[in-house]
Amino acid sequence: MLNEKKTILAGTYTDSGSEGIYSFEFADGALEAPQLFCRISSPKYISVSDGLTASIGTFAGGAGAAVIDAEGNCISERAYEARTSCFITWQDGMIYTANYHEGTVSSLTFENGQLELKKTLPVKEHAGCHQLLFHGDTVLVPSLFLDRILLLDRELAYKGAIVFPDGTGPRHGVFSHDGMKLYLLGELSNELYVLNTENWKMEAVLPVLSDGRTHLRGSAAIRLNEDGSRLYVSTRGQDLISVIDTASLKVLQEYYSGGRHPRDFILLDGYLICANRYSDTVVCFRLKEDGTVGEETARINIPQAVSLAVK
Repeated sequence: MLNEKKTILAGTYTDSGSEGIYSFEFADGALEAPQLFCRISSPKYISVSDGLTASIGTFAGGAGAAVIDAEGNCISERAYEARTSCFITWQDGMIYTANYHEGTVSSLTFENGQLELKKTLPVKEHAGCHQLLFHGDTVLVPSLFLDRILLLDRELAYKGAIVFPDGTGPRHGVFSHDGMKLYLLGELSNELYVLNTENWKMEAVLPVLSDGRTHLRGSAAIRLNEDGSRLYVSTRGQDLISVIDTASLKVLQEYYSGGRHPRDFILLDGYLICANRYSDTVVCFRLKEDGTVGEETARINIPQAVSLAVK
C-alpha cells in the first residue's frame, strides 16, 4: 500500500547559494525537486504546527523569529537579538528559541497574527544553548559549553541543572515515548547519556561511534523510531548515521550519510531523510525491518540544508 505524499520543509544557511526555506514532496522513498517556499535570511531551524511554520531568521532590525503561513508568506517577524538563534519550537501555542552564541533562551507569543517577545533569559555569553525540551512543567536547555542541562519552569525561571562530565557538550535530546527516559547526545564527546526523568540521574552512557571512539566532536541530531526500539544519531565530520538499540544500548550500525556534514535528519514512513550541509544534498534511505539503514532511494540538491520538518 502506497503512503500519502507529504511535504517536507528544509531550513538552510543563506550565505552561499540558498535563498531561504525550501519545500519538496516525499512519498515511498521518492523525493521531488525542491521549490523555494519562503525567501528569508538564515532560517537555520524551523518548526511546524497547525499549518504554520516558525523559523529563526535575520531581518532588517536584527535577528529573531518569524511565522510563515502555508503558502510561504511571512505573517509576522520579530527581531530581538543580535545574532540568529540555532533552535526554535512551538509548545502549547508559544514559540521558544535557543541562542547558541549569545547564550540566551527566549519565549514569544503569537496572537492575532503578531509575534511578541515575552521573555529572554540570559544564561551566559557563548553558553552554547542548543535546544529546548519540555517535560511536564519543566523546560530543559542543553548548554554545550557549560556541560550541563539547565532546568527552567515554563516562565523561563531557573530551577536547577543536570551536570555532565567536562567535554560532553550536551546538544540535543529526545524522550522515550513513555517519558521515563531522556536520551541526551553529547556533541563534543560523541556519547549518548540515558537519564531517568523522575530524578534526572544518569543511568547509562555509551559512545555513539563504533570501537568506543569518543571526543571526535560533531555529533548532531538524535531521533527515536516509532516503536521506541531504535535511536538514530548523526555525526558530522565523520559523515555517519549511527543506529542504537535502546534495549541493549549497543551500536548496531554505522552508515554513510550520503554526503558531507549531516546536520539533521527525520524518520518518515519507514525511511530516513538526511540533510547534508556541505554537499548541498538531501538524501533518502530505506529502513530495514530491523531498523538499520538500507539502500539509498533518492537524493535532491538543496543549498546548505541544515534542518528538516514535515509541513
